[in-house]
Amino acid sequence: MIMKKQILLFVLMVLMPMMASADDSGSCGNGVTYSFKEINHTLTISGTGAMWDYSWSSSDQPWANYKDQILYVIIESGVTSIGNSAFYSCSSLTAVSIPNSVTTICPVAFGDCSSLTSVTIPNSVTSIGAHAFEGCSGLTSVTIPNSVTSIGENTFYKCSSLTSVTIPNSVTSIGENTFYKCSSLTSVTIPNSVTSIGDNAFSGCI
Repeated sequence: MIMKKQILLFVLMVLMPMMASADDSGSCGNGVTYSFKEINHTLTISGTGAMWDYSWSSSDQPWANYKDQILYVIIESGVTSIGNSAFYSCSSLTAVSIPNSVTTICPVAFGDCSSLTSVTIPNSVTSIGAHAFEGCSGLTSVTIPNSVTSIGENTFYKCSSLTSVTIPNSVTSIGENTFYKCSSLTSVTIPNSVTSIGDNAFSGCI
């Protein structure tokens, strides 16, 4: 009897990761849906409108049980905002495609996505929320478009691989701790349009 229980436990341990990363789909906004394909580890966000917001440091995203399996995120045209903590702690995420329909990247949207190496933000985006890319320790480059007017506090907090940043002429303010502990940062271009830089914005940029 004990041997049978041990065998059953072993089988469950083998099958659970496979079950957790199986294909999945559902809603992640009013008129917005998601689809995860295990074969290529891709999460696709489709539809029209804004994604729902999720809680920081919790696991209430629909893909929470397999978020460490997500390598790629494709957000299709029609989606207008990336919700709060939508991809928080997707630690294996390496690339994301953001369409021109997105106008807002909400707070903590990509927080702690430590494998993300580069991000191109489209010209449609006007707002990048606080902590949006906090803890993206693998992020080496980011393109901020001329449409962005403000960069929230802690946006690139502890992006320790980020080497250079060019801030466009559209930006008027840089929030607190925006580039705090970006220890690899060697070059920053700040335009004349910036009228305020928050406390500790570049603290720890050794």
